[in-house]
Amino acid sequence: MKSVLRVLGVGVITFVLLLVLVVALLFSWPRPSFEMAPARNFGWTLPTLDQANYHFQVRADGQLEIELSHPLLEGVSPQMLHWWYQQLPVGWAQWQQRRYSYYHLFHPSEHGVIHVLEPALDGAAGMGEGALVYRQERFGPYYSKGRGRILRFDQRGMLVAPEMGSLQFGRIEHHFEAVEGGTRYRVRSLLGSQLPLVGPLINAYIVHKRFPPEVLEQWLRHQVEEVGTLPHFLPDLYRTAQQLEAGVATSPGPANDPGYWQIVDGPAG
Repeated sequence: MKSVLRVLGVGVITFVLLLVLVVALLFSWPRPSFEMAPARNFGWTLPTLDQANYHFQVRADGQLEIELSHPLLEGVSPQMLHWWYQQLPVGWAQWQQRRYSYYHLFHPSEHGVIHVLEPALDGAAGMGEGALVYRQERFGPYYSKGRGRILRFDQRGMLVAPEMGSLQFGRIEHHFEAVEGGTRYRVRSLLGSQLPLVGPLINAYIVHKRFPPEVLEQWLRHQVEEVGTLPHFLPDLYRTAQQLEAGVATSPGPANDPGYWQIVDGPAG
């Protein structure tokens, strides 16, 4: 029995030391850098951070807590948002004779690539419950990449867990509420870990390395801008998708208009 306990103890200590080593390496690792597509000029006026309500704090347990309430999304419904996020990693649209991935529509200059690494539990393409999604983007001068596991996904919003390896580091909850004139969109993020011993190290890495105040402000600004793109195109794009799903051809007038959003299969071949 003692030998079994000794082996277990050695295993636990080894695991903790490895995690400490990984965290130490992360602190010394430079921020990511990668190629980005040229900025896209759609002519949209996007909301600014001071038009949103937000609050952040480092909790007593060391985790970073962030609450963000976006400006009203006029003309956008929770159903549209659910469809949009499901299609985000796989969808393409054409505007003024040029094709764009949905991810590049979602921010005109700061989105790189997005991929589904592991499919949703129901096997559907795109984003859905159980899917593991990888993305590359930047927040102003700060480049960011990472993976998120979709834990819940419906017309009320979604719950995402950031992942690194087999570990999850918090929760990001998106909440959609239908109101007169559109949708209230709120996000609550809790980033960190409650793991014994190494949890405080992970939390310090997130607060001081990943999201120091200057990066956090740019991330919040980025979120407000990306969500602020949606009223400019999502109602028309969603209407087109519904017509295509119902087997109804889009009306000849808009389809011949170079400003009309068309759904296409992918980049031009």
